[in-house]
Amino acid sequence: MSSREQQRKEIETIKERKITVKLSDADCNRLARKCGEHGLSVGELIENFIGDLVGGTYSNGSDERDYAERWFERCWFGMSPEQTLLNHLLCWGYEPKDYLDTLDNIKIAQEDKKYLEEHPEEADEEAQYIDDDIAGWEEELKSLREDWKPGKEPNMDEEIALIRKWVTEREDFVNG
Repeated sequence: MSSREQQRKEIETIKERKITVKLSDADCNRLARKCGEHGLSVGELIENFIGDLVGGTYSNGSDERDYAERWFERCWFGMSPEQTLLNHLLCWGYEPKDYLDTLDNIKIAQEDKKYLEEHPEEADEEAQYIDDDIAGWEEELKSLREDWKPGKEPNMDEEIALIRKWVTEREDFVNG
């Protein structure tokens, strides 16, 4: 797909999004003045900055993208991100929701296995494959975590909760 076709497809998805920003009254006034001086709405300023920061659908040019990236990298949150499992999955190009779906598959299969152990008369031919399915999914999770090097011993419940929170927030943000 050409970059022009890609941009056209992205443009078709443009819609209003709601973002909550915590600012002091003084910062709101400064921002409104800055935007007013240049004939922009606050939303237009943010749209443009985000476009440059993420190399988005609309960008103001390569220098602007470079400056936005350099700004981000110099801020406290960009300098040394915590090596969470979420960070690892995103940096390696994995889809965090797929990780959660695999965890859910394992949980359901374990529940099914327990049920069938308690009710052997209901077990069918597929029941014998549950352990193989679980082993396959566990291997998949292990593979996704393979190069993850957390700075400290991770609390996997906290790591999973962080991923679930991010996935939920992203879905809410993207779907409006």
